[in-house]
Amino acid sequence: MKKITIIALLLSVTLSSCSENDNDLVANSKQDLENACTATNPLEVKWMQDLITELNCGEYACKVSILKSEYEEETVFYIQMTDPLCNGVDEIILYNCTGKKLKEFTIEESWEFINSPGRQVEEMFSCNG
Repeated sequence: MKKITIIALLLSVTLSSCSENDNDLVANSKQDLENACTATNPLEVKWMQDLITELNCGEYACKVSILKSEYEEETVFYIQMTDPLCNGVDEIILYNCTGKKLKEFTIEESWEFINSPGRQVEEMFSCNG
């Protein structure tokens, strides 16, 4: 009877550890699909698609873009009017690689962020330009 109990206990531990690993793999795969920093095509990530929709491409004459940069040593994404013929800055919202809102700047803070010396910026998507 003790052997059956021990075998059952070992079998349940083995099966539960396998399912936890499988769940971890699924969770990691899902995170990779939602992570614009690790995705093969960041623009296909769901939350990036939502940002593209938010741009309202075609409604305005000014070029607007989704940009990738750094803020406090973290990769961030944000929307900005990038047309040199259109003069103005909106309040910028920074998102991390998984689409979580990190920081919402005032107009003054947006100006400071945009004009930060040495900051690298990569255009991920643009329209109206």
